[in-house]
Amino acid sequence: MHPILDFLWFAVFATYCYFEALVKCFIPVKRKSVAGEIVLITGAASGIGRLIAFEFAKQRSRLVLWDIDKSGIEETAEDCRKLGVEAYPYVVDCSLKEEIYSAAEKVKKDVGDVTILVNNAGVAATGDLLSIQDKQIQKIYDVNILAHFW
Repeated sequence: MHPILDFLWFAVFATYCYFEALVKCFIPVKRKSVAGEIVLITGAASGIGRLIAFEFAKQRSRLVLWDIDKSGIEETAEDCRKLGVEAYPYVVDCSLKEEIYSAAEKVKKDVGDVTILVNNAGVAATGDLLSIQDKQIQKIYDVNILAHFW
C-alpha cells in the first residue's frame, strides 16, 4: 500500500481503539457468572492456587482441587467449604500422566464434567542451571509443560 494510506488507516484505527478503551473505562463489560460451574484447580494446596480456590468459592463455584500435598489440599477444601461451597480434594501428582488420566475419570464420575480448568500447578528449582540435577529438570518439565497437555 501507499505510505500515506497506511498512515491514514493507522490513525483511524488508533482513534477507534482509544475511543473504545475510554468508553470501557466508564462502562465496564459485565462479568460472566461462574456460580455453579465445576472448576478444577491444580496446585491448590498453597500459594496462588489456594487463593484462586478462595476466589472461585466466593463466586459460588463447585471446586475440584488437585495437589500432591494431601494435608494442604484437604485444608484448602475445608476452608472453601466454610465459605459455603462444595469442594472435592484429590491428591494428584501432575507430573505423572497416568495419575492425571485416572484422577480425571474419577472426577468425572464423582463430580461431573469440569467446565473451567485452572492449570496452576508448577515446580521451580533454585540455583544456577549447571547445579540443578537432571531429575529436577525432568520434574520441572513434566509439571510445568507436559501436565498442561495431559
